[in-house]
Amino acid sequence: MFFGRRIRFAIIVLASQLFLIALAIVMEIQMILISINGLVQFEEHNKVVLIMEILLTMLITFFGVFVFIMQLKRLNENRSSDYHNVRHERK
Repeated sequence: MFFGRRIRFAIIVLASQLFLIALAIVMEIQMILISINGLVQFEEHNKVVLIMEILLTMLITFFGVFVFIMQLKRLNENRSSDYHNVRHERK
């Protein structure tokens, strides 16, 4: 592999943060449009584009769930520094 485990995890977390920022920007634009026009309506006449948008949105959702589960699993991991800190606290 090109990267170690920690670097891969950091890249995945950064990607998830970029998706979160993109979602926040889209929501902000929608809220501004609602405040100006009173509503937001989207219409897509091209079925291929609509299906691609739906699939990509699902992919981003699954990616977010995957990263969340990864982070939960990492919370339960013991690191050597944890063992080192416990040893020094007992003294």
